[in-house]
Amino acid sequence: MIKKGLVLLFVLAIVVTVFKSGVLSNTPMFHVSDQIKKFYLDVKESIGRSIDRHFYQAETIERLTEENERLKEKSLLLNGFAREVVELGGFKGYEKGYDPKLTVVRVTSYAKLPYFQKLWVDYKDYNASKIYGLVYNNMTAGIITGGEGGAALALLNGDPKCSYAVYVGKKRAPGIVIGKNSREMVVKYIPSWMHINEGDEVLTSGLDDIFFAGIKVGKVKSVQTVHAYKEAVIEPYYNMLNPSYFYLIEETK
Repeated sequence: MIKKGLVLLFVLAIVVTVFKSGVLSNTPMFHVSDQIKKFYLDVKESIGRSIDRHFYQAETIERLTEENERLKEKSLLLNGFAREVVELGGFKGYEKGYDPKLTVVRVTSYAKLPYFQKLWVDYKDYNASKIYGLVYNNMTAGIITGGEGGAALALLNGDPKCSYAVYVGKKRAPGIVIGKNSREMVVKYIPSWMHINEGDEVLTSGLDDIFFAGIKVGKVKSVQTVHAYKEAVIEPYYNMLNPSYFYLIEETK
């Protein structure tokens, strides 16, 4: 495609030079110049259309990218709203509103290489007294729970200091998920009498005021009993090592 464009530009340069010099205008071959001129105009229009298509495609890609991000946010909020409706379906007279707030935050750098579970993020309204939930593609990614000099420090799911409230399985066994490493997390403090299985899905419970209910966390790999509780090792859904942005949950309700 590039070679073809260069050839066309070269031909155009020759044609323009010929026209400017008037070489063909007074020769028996003058009628040939009409064909060259038509060819010149056709090529010019073709290049113009190609340029227009290029810029149109660029604008379309940018528009679709923005639309995709809006749809991701709407999907996340609708999922949480659906959970809220199901939860309150049997209660009459409940008038509390449901209006969680999300904002997109950009990752600026790793906090300490080669450790990939701590990141600095750009969030100007960061409040050091709060814990914020981070979401990526409808999956929990971690939390923001500290920082330095007013900057927000994100702890991804694999960090041992990353923890939040969850439900395990269809029976919604409550527990606290804690980071273990980049590939695993552990749900602790599950009541020993509740039955959970390998393959059960883990979702946020929304009871910690960090995440709202129903966001996907991961799936159970193994279960064991520790003292008076059960613990489940899970494989988190989010496992990206090169994040660029997250949705930050400013308000959960």
